[in-house]
Amino acid sequence: MRKFFAKFLDIRVLSVVFAILLWYYVIGVQGPIVTRTFKVQITPINLESGVFIVNNPGFVNVTAEGSSKVILGVKSNDFTALVNLAGKEEGEFYVPVEVKPPTSSIKVKKVSPDKVKISLEKITSVSLPIIVKFTGTPSKNFMPAEPIVTPDQVRITGPSSKLKLVKSAIATVDLTGISSDTTLIIPVQLKTEQNANVVDIQVNPSSCVVKILAKNPLVSKTVPVVPKINGTPFQGFGVKSVSVDPAVVTVKGKLSQINDMDFVNTTPIDITGLTASKKFTANFSLPEGVKITDGNLCTVNIGIEPLRSVVLTVPVSVNYDAVKYDVKVSTKSVKVILKGFSENLKDISSESITAMVDVSSFSPGTYTVPIRVKGLPENTVIATVEPEVINIEITEKNGE
Repeated sequence: MRKFFAKFLDIRVLSVVFAILLWYYVIGVQGPIVTRTFKVQITPINLESGVFIVNNPGFVNVTAEGSSKVILGVKSNDFTALVNLAGKEEGEFYVPVEVKPPTSSIKVKKVSPDKVKISLEKITSVSLPIIVKFTGTPSKNFMPAEPIVTPDQVRITGPSSKLKLVKSAIATVDLTGISSDTTLIIPVQLKTEQNANVVDIQVNPSSCVVKILAKNPLVSKTVPVVPKINGTPFQGFGVKSVSVDPAVVTVKGKLSQINDMDFVNTTPIDITGLTASKKFTANFSLPEGVKITDGNLCTVNIGIEPLRSVVLTVPVSVNYDAVKYDVKVSTKSVKVILKGFSENLKDISSESITAMVDVSSFSPGTYTVPIRVKGLPENTVIATVEPEVINIEITEKNGE
């Protein structure tokens, strides 16, 4: 019996010694357990070919813990925050964020947000003519003719929403100090309707060769014709199409007059009260001293067709954090009245459009939120949404 108690006491002593050594290793060598939060940039992976990420995924806040000796030396960029886009093409997606710590001794406790919205678009291409614009003043007695541009057009590639913003491809030539025939290599810039630069678009080629040759004081420039339309059709009818012949004309005049002319308007065309398509003959609206070398008249065809309405009952989709919250809504569907042309409305149904409410960033509470209708066909407008807003009550899930 005495030997048994001696053995039992030896085990207890060894356990105490082991616990002291373990405490010394954790506290004295590794340091105490520390929790820190890091701001980590999100990195998309497995993006499908021919697809572009429209929005910036941004950052997530990563809460991690580990021994002070390790975690106090860790930086935000030591973590990896990934969103896997495999199999996803055009549209909006809420993708979970997977965070990998720099070492196995660091444990990730929380990722906020744990999902991010990624907007994807297909990459497409279009061609644009290169328009040369002059700036500055050349040397005395030198007047440039219409420049010769090689190549005369560029191919632009990017997401469709970005391509729609592009209105022109511009090569800007500074004439300051030019006194004779000159050849220059000029970069091509893409401009919007408001003359702003466009990003996230590939331009091929990115520059062009511009030959500037001397000419008489009058210069020429080829620009598109833009009909100027006043008024609206009769109630219940809409403008389906507008075409003009010729589509482009050559203007001729002083450099100071036509340098900034990117298009030519027609004289006003009044379509008030029209109930059917009509062809108009119009003059060009030109500054004094500027002439059209192709003739003084153009033909404008205005396509007028009746509008019709479609009434749809569309279910309301609520985007919220279903992991943390429950929601109650005042209505589960809305009445949507659409107006458009028959061919645009013929295949539309309640399933082809969506009525959405986004409260993914809202905390618990009661809110009145507008309903957004998306997925409309081309040349279709929303006449009415009933109701226009929805009452939403957000509560935490039971037990949380």
